Amino acid sequence: MRHDKIDIPKSKQKGRVIRKTWLIEPIFDFLTYVVLVGAYPLLSGLFFFDQLENGDYIIGASVLFGLALILGGLLLYSIINLDRLKRISGTLKDGNREAVKNLTEKLGWTLQIHNQQVSILSPAWSWFSTNWGRQIVVIYDRQDILINSTSYGLHDLKSPFHWFGNRKLEKIIKDNFEEEIKKRHANNGYKT
Repeated sequence: MRHDKIDIPKSKQKGRVIRKTWLIEPIFDFLTYVVLVGAYPLLSGLFFFDQLENGDYIIGASVLFGLALILGGLLLYSIINLDRLKRISGTLKDGNREAVKNLTEKLGWTLQIHNQQVSILSPAWSWFSTNWGRQIVVIYDRQDILINSTSYGLHDLKSPFHWFGNRKLEKIIKDNFEEEIKKRHANNGYKT
């Protein structure tokens, strides 16, 4: 997982997790994603046009081609949104860092990196979970935090197949972070 190569200022500016990489890595990732997105529609399209010429199984081939186009479109949408950062309103930067640390402990996750600019969280893994290779990037931006959940596969390739699970983890973090901030504000209100 390439958490040590995050370009924090560019990530804040673009609203996406920007990584400092060697030239060959994005080329390899791009080619892999082209094959993932294009393989299903290409193969089913070839089958569809072959069946169209022969006049056999046109309905089945057209259904298969339609499903492949839908799957390709969903994969493309997932790949485009893999690195998007979600902004969550918080409090002061130190308060946000403490809230992230508390919610990490509360959820039983691992805190891989925790400094002034970024925190990297890893959900607990078990044999029956889908959290293997998953990490959550938390970037601190003034009074807000920016979060992104990504699942990594072999050779640190980001997996577009876990898009819904990643959004679910982001929602868990958002809900727990906001609860932690509310609890902090309530405790500060009683002290004064």
